[in-house]
Amino acid sequence: MRICFFAGTLSLGGIGKLTLNLTKEFINRGIEVDLFLLKSEGEYKDLIPEGARLFVAEGNNLIRTLKFIQYLRKEKPDVSISARQRQDLGNIVACLFTNTRPIISVHTNVTSENQWLSKRNVFTDFLTTILYKFPDKFIAVSKGVAEDLKFRTGVNDGKIKTIYNPVYNDNVIGQNVSINVEVEKLINEKKQYLITAARFTVQKDLFTLIRSFSIVRKKMNLYLVILGDGPQRDEIEELIDELNLSRYVIFTGFVDNPENYINYACLYVMSSKWEGFGNVLVEALGVGTPVVSTDCPSGPSEILENGKYGELVPVENPEMMADAIIKTIKNPPPANKLIDRAKEFSVSSIADEYLKFIEQK
Repeated sequence: MRICFFAGTLSLGGIGKLTLNLTKEFINRGIEVDLFLLKSEGEYKDLIPEGARLFVAEGNNLIRTLKFIQYLRKEKPDVSISARQRQDLGNIVACLFTNTRPIISVHTNVTSENQWLSKRNVFTDFLTTILYKFPDKFIAVSKGVAEDLKFRTGVNDGKIKTIYNPVYNDNVIGQNVSINVEVEKLINEKKQYLITAARFTVQKDLFTLIRSFSIVRKKMNLYLVILGDGPQRDEIEELIDELNLSRYVIFTGFVDNPENYINYACLYVMSSKWEGFGNVLVEALGVGTPVVSTDCPSGPSEILENGKYGELVPVENPEMMADAIIKTIKNPPPANKLIDRAKEFSVSSIADEYLKFIEQK
């Protein structure tokens, strides 16, 4: 079997990471894997597993599509899996001219995203509704995403399979890995810190987390470590200064080893307004770190089983988030319980589900 991941780019984010996780697992099982990119860039590009073949087609949309069709006709992969809306449309069109079957993997709750961002591309939505009639297999990364997919596009329920993201890896904590000097000092001095990892965007709503942290700081001597960066950096720093929290908040920028930071935290906090799944929640559970998350659409409530494995709070509610943080720190769940839950999202077991769905007639 040959599988093509029509990935676009291998940039930071859940899609890039899960693509490489599955690529490595499939290759280890003797399956041939091609990665077809539209840009020769991305923070994960240097992490492509040995044995994967890389194809890159740069240029305008027409040139890219023609090159992709040429690739499909020459290399003849059995399936081509895409995971971003624009690539989905190109994937479907290209596969119509070949014998390769397209599989569409949907990673976000588009309805919620459009509502929060007050955006909607009517033409893209129209094309999506038309072209999504052709594939016979869709993968949704959560049940909430599956419901949204049906609502938006009318895709038949029988074509959609919910397969959670392949996240858990029991060898994820690296030895002799460099850690930010300020965070290392907190660890050595045994000072407690909360942690989050996010791109600084509207979706991740770090403003609610920071306001919540301000409330918690009045009751507990904690620090906040923020992994990541993004366009809202200046606004976030202004709020931190306004709340007199600068001494207690550490920015690390993007890091390659978030689990090494999360492992030492007393709590992981997700403050998103919407998600598709929420990979980092599983990463936190996988190292036994308790979590608090917004009950946003879609993913966190499924990962945490409606609060069984971590507190869920309403979106944009710093007061309730602060209460949940304090409650969890004072009464943390057993680490082994959290790790056992994370193992349900192991790369190996999720790869099994992918292959079973791909081979299904």
